[in-house]
Amino acid sequence: MNQKLKIAICSYRSAPFGGGQGIFIYELSKALSDLGHQIDVISGPPYPNLEESIRLIKSPGLNLFRTFNFKERLKIFFEKKNKSLDDWYEFFSTLFGGFPELKTFGNRARKLLNESSYDLVIDNQSLSYGILEVQKNVPLIEIIHHPITKDLYYDLQFSKGIIQKISKWRWFSFLKMQKKVAIQLKVISTPSDNSKKDIAKDFGVAKKNISVIHNGIDYLSFTPLEDIQRVPNQIITTASADVPLKGLDFTLYAIARLKEDYPELRLVIIGEPRPEGHTERLIKKLQIEKNIFYRS
Repeated sequence: MNQKLKIAICSYRSAPFGGGQGIFIYELSKALSDLGHQIDVISGPPYPNLEESIRLIKSPGLNLFRTFNFKERLKIFFEKKNKSLDDWYEFFSTLFGGFPELKTFGNRARKLLNESSYDLVIDNQSLSYGILEVQKNVPLIEIIHHPITKDLYYDLQFSKGIIQKISKWRWFSFLKMQKKVAIQLKVISTPSDNSKKDIAKDFGVAKKNISVIHNGIDYLSFTPLEDIQRVPNQIITTASADVPLKGLDFTLYAIARLKEDYPELRLVIIGEPRPEGHTERLIKKLQIEKNIFYRS
């Protein structure tokens, strides 16, 4: 590509070590910058680690999910000066169990994007009304790793009682917005054929508007090392979050079946479970505590 573009990458959250957030934003922005494009990253907190050549434009919001203490959230809200309508909406929506950051980030990002002239905008899965407005004036690519409808489905499957199910429905109430936005997007990118099918089915998006760009692996880093001896009967896996959607359950059930024939079997999980969370409860239920090890 000979033409050098000014590109804005939008990310409502960019936790530096989150695969679909900060790591994805770092790799995407670096790759585009290496091609010679001018890259700005507009991000809500937590903010990503970026190459020096890439400008970070912070879109702070209230960041209420830095704490789950009600008094601390009140303090954050009342200490914010010159509160906007988005600040008020973010506070009360969070107060009543919602996740408003997608919508409020989109509104704030739209205002920031209007302050500069970009050739292309890439949004990382906010699917917000504000970002949709941007598409009217600038070419937009929406990244959808997978439709969040799948998160809701699995969370409901493992919810206990009607109260917990209602709270899940409330938390995922932003899906109504995402479905309305997705069907109006002209260009969507996703990392797998399966996600493409799910997006088309759950969001009602025409398949012709969805392109598949597969995730890659840095084979220079993830390769066998000659000076490291392989440990017999050891399996390594990753778990970026302690939720059923990540699929760790299937590996744990397999370990439970295999340990009868391979008592020395070890599963090393790169990640950290929530205390008394879903994964810990399943490990205890399967009685495989001695076979499981964590690295985080």
